[in-house]
This record gives sequence, C-alpha cells and structure tokens, in this order.
Amino acid sequence: MGTHRAAGGSRGVSKGPVIAIGAVIVLALAVVGWAWLSERAKERDSRAAASCVEGTATLNVTVDPDILTPVKSAADRFNATKPHVRDHCAQVSVTAQPSAAMVAAFTSNKPWDPALGPQPALWIPASSRSVEQMRVPGLIAGTPAPIAVSPISLAVHDELRGALETAKIHWSDLPKLQSGSLADVGLGSSGKLRLAMPAGDPSLAIATAVGSGVSGTDPLDEKAVATGQVVSAISLLAAGAPPAKDVNAALTDLAAATDHANAPLHAVAATEQQIRARVGLTAFRPDGAGPVADYPAAELTGAWVDQTQNLVAGLFADFLRAPEQSKLFTDNGFGAAPPATAPVPAKSVLAKVDQIIAHPVLGVQATVLLDVSSSMSATEGYGTRLANSVAALESTMGVMPPDFGLGVWEYSKNLDGNNPYKVLAPTAVLSNDQRTAISQALTTVTASQSKPDRTYPTLEAAYKNVLANYANARTNSILLITDGPEDDSPVTGDQLLSDIAAATDPAHPIRIDVIVINGPGTQTLQTLTQRTGGTYTKVNTTADLPFGTAVSQALTTP
Repeated sequence: MGTHRAAGGSRGVSKGPVIAIGAVIVLALAVVGWAWLSERAKERDSRAAASCVEGTATLNVTVDPDILTPVKSAADRFNATKPHVRDHCAQVSVTAQPSAAMVAAFTSNKPWDPALGPQPALWIPASSRSVEQMRVPGLIAGTPAPIAVSPISLAVHDELRGALETAKIHWSDLPKLQSGSLADVGLGSSGKLRLAMPAGDPSLAIATAVGSGVSGTDPLDEKAVATGQVVSAISLLAAGAPPAKDVNAALTDLAAATDHANAPLHAVAATEQQIRARVGLTAFRPDGAGPVADYPAAELTGAWVDQTQNLVAGLFADFLRAPEQSKLFTDNGFGAAPPATAPVPAKSVLAKVDQIIAHPVLGVQATVLLDVSSSMSATEGYGTRLANSVAALESTMGVMPPDFGLGVWEYSKNLDGNNPYKVLAPTAVLSNDQRTAISQALTTVTASQSKPDRTYPTLEAAYKNVLANYANARTNSILLITDGPEDDSPVTGDQLLSDIAAATDPAHPIRIDVIVINGPGTQTLQTLTQRTGGTYTKVNTTADLPFGTAVSQALTTP
C-alpha cells in the first residue's frame, strides 16, 4: 500500500526546469531587444543621413600661428559633435598663416594666393589691429569678438626688467632709452636700449602705445599721429632698433645671449604667451595703457563664402568662446576671452605708424623758396611783406633743432642771369656755420623791380634739386612763400604738375608746402600740396600770428 503526503502539504517543484525556462525567456527578450535597438539605430542613422542630404559643408578657418594649437583642438571637439546645419554635415578645417600675410592678401585686389591655403570664411588674426588694417567695406560681418587674449610686453632678461620696473618706465620713455643711455635706469655699462622692431603686430602695437603715451591720445588718432612729437618718438624707436628677422628669431637670439649688457639685442616686443614659452626671458610691461593681442574671430562675407558657411562660422566662433573651451586656451598660456575687443587706432593711423616704422623721420630737411617780386614790398604792419617773411624765417630757424636742415632760395624773374631764382644758402644741416650763412644771406634780400615771379620753373628746379640731394631719415620738403603767383613763364600749371609727377620717386617723397599771402593762389599749387602730403595755407597778411605759425609748422613738422 502506497504512502500519502501529510494533509495540507504541497508538492515541490524542481528548480532546474524553472531556471532553464527563465534563461530561455531572458535570451528571447535579449534577442528581441537587440533587434529592436538595431532597428532604432538604423532609423537614427537614416535620419542623420537624411539631415545631410546636401553633403558636407566645410568651414575653412585661418588663424595666426601663435593660436593654432588651441583652435585646432577646439575644431576637433566641434567636429566630434557631428553638427548639422541646413541639411549639411558641418566640418571645420583649420589653417595657420601669419596675420600680416593675410592682411596683404585681402587688401591686394589680386586673385587669392593658393599658397595661403583655402580662402577662409572665418579668420582669427593676432589682434583687432590686424582686422582694422584689413578692413574692406562689406567683407567682415559685424564686430569680431575675441576668443582669447595675451598682453603685449617687452621680452627682456631679469636684470633689465628689474631696472626698468624700479625706474617706473612709461611707454613714452622708450624712444629716449632707445636713442640715449640705459644709465638713466642704473645700467651704465649697457649703452643705449637695443629694442628690436621686427615687422609684425607686436612692433606696431608698441609703436602706437608710444604714440599714445607721448600725445596723451588713446587710441592714437589721425591728428595726434601727424604731430612732430609722435612722429619723432616712433622714429627714434625704429631708427635705433637692431635688425631682427621676425619676433620668433629675435626671441631665440635674446634667450641665447649670455653677456646681456653687451648683447646685440636687449629686448623685443612680443605677447606674454610667447615670452613665457622661452626659458630665461621675462616680460616687462611699461606703465600706461598697454596693447594686447586679442585674437578676434572675424566672420567673412566674401563671394567665396555661402550662407551655410556663414552659419557654421557663427556657430564655431560661439563654440570657441564657450566656457568649455576656455581651458584649451589657458593651458596654452593665453588668457580667457575678454568680453569685448580693445579699442585700436583707425586703419589710416595704423598705416601712418607702419610708414614711420619703415621710414623713420628724424627731422625736417626744408628748402624755402621766397618770392621777392615787386609786390612783396607792400607794407604790412611795421614792415614789408618781404621783411616780415624774413623775420618769420629767422625766428623759426632759432627754434629748429640742430639735426634739422634748412636752405633758402629767392626768386622772381632773371635774378641770376636768365634763371628766375638764386640760391642764397644751399640746404644743409643746421650747424652753427649753416645758421650763420642763412642769417647773413637773409640780410641781403630785397624786393626786385619785376612784378612777374616765375614760380613754376623755380618750384620745378627746386624739386629736382631736393631729389638729387635727398636726406635719408628726414622729411624732405619745400616751402613756397608767395603773394602770387603771377607766373609769365612758358611753364603752364598742367606742365608743372606733369613734370613733378614724372620726377616723383616713391622711395624718396618730397612734401610741398605753400603759403599764399593776401591772394587766391592757384589750383595748380593746391593740387601739388595735396599730391605730396603738404599744406596749402592762405593768410591775409604777414603782420600777424597765423603767418608766423604757418611758417613754423611747415619747417618743423616731420
């Protein structure tokens, strides 16, 4: 007889079959889930592919070489997000080119040079100065915002930095040190400061800082940059600069120097990011408002840029300025992006500063053409027009520095044989002997009996004479003082303009200034002053301050 389980008990179920069934179910679900996920992934891929139906839109970005590393890293991050813009897959490609080369290319009105890489839709130069130099109407969208910053300072060795800091050297002090002596800062054995000025943004930046420091105008403007004190200060800085190929070469030479006092190079302008990367160099920032490299992202709108690239350029520029990218720049020695670009001088001012750096002007070498026709004997005030003119020349010569030059011609008609002019004192540096020669010559000046004055042939002869005896590193100029002209010579106004244009040598510019006394002058003379960068001044009389001021400004303004 079989046995029975106790009342109320239950039959047990074996665990093995349950586990097996559960495993089968899990496996089945996994297979189904994998299949579902695969389908979803395919759907996403399909949607992604559908969103790139227009293909890939490549944003070409050109950057200054100094900031290539962090920008390229940011571009890699941006590309990794697989951005889509207007049915395009967006991609950023970064190329490095010197900012000066890009400025030259954009302003040359020539076809794009393939050696510079693809023509960019986004350009990140060294500074807002580069943007201003390149500025072409309609080419830049909006106001470029900076993506990073680095102050521009002087790279020096520590001993010089300490001396300059102790002396509290201002930007405006640099020309004096460049042309004078470091004994002024306690380094008597070092001679003058040897600050290199290689072509590039840092040199342009410190030159404008010097101009601002001297003039008290920040940013430097057109009026200030034309003053004698600013031209002289920047010229002294550039004329005393030791040769240097470029900033990087100068930094290398400076860092390698062991005898710092007697080295051919004491300092070079560079960004503090560049300076910190050089062992043995330190940065000195003079007192006063200093320049910066602010690396603005300029979105370009040229014919080679389509609307999609414009949109990608804006997205990438915003991406560069986002806090997540800040560490890319700070890790490479830059400061985080400032909120706005620093004020910089206008394009015309920067061009003038560049011109002074390339062709320093250490003074004026002036040739005066003094009308002595009969009408100059008219009485004005306590003297005649001619006597007052002589007095103004004497007075101005008394305040002209000894490194300036001056010469005087008188002219009317047939003063020296058939020549309408006579050279009273050839143009030369104002040594004591030259001053004496001019003063003695001026005492012999008298008005002629001739009413016609033959201004045009005299001016042409003087122009050719100045060109033949050109003084380098000077503003070579001609000052014409007349109460006419009443020219009866065969030389017409058109011929004079044509002859001067034919004789003009861009490498040897000659400025023509004209002062017309109590008369209308001529359009020919006015045109000549405009073409040569001179001044055309009309005064009512020689017996008041405006006449003397006009003479002084013409002879003392570089």
